[in-house]
Amino acid sequence: MNRYQIYLHPQSVNILDDFESLTNISRSQLIRESIDRLALQLSGFLTVQRKKNKQFLFDSLVGFIDTGLNKKTNYADTVDDIYR
Repeated sequence: MNRYQIYLHPQSVNILDDFESLTNISRSQLIRESIDRLALQLSGFLTVQRKKNKQFLFDSLVGFIDTGLNKKTNYADTVDDIYR
């Protein structure tokens, strides 16, 4: 575990301290658990974003052919319309 310095709003600290007095769970432990849970949720979000942003070889070919007709040629975007 590494040590970090953060700044908290006084109201948040008061709430954490009140909770500590009721549960005997330290303010530090509450903050660590909260950050760990947030980091876990963010890691799931980042995994989804990485999958979305993954580049495939054929993606670089989109728009490669110029038909000179000035109309949409990326029919893959609307392929679902064929089956509706």
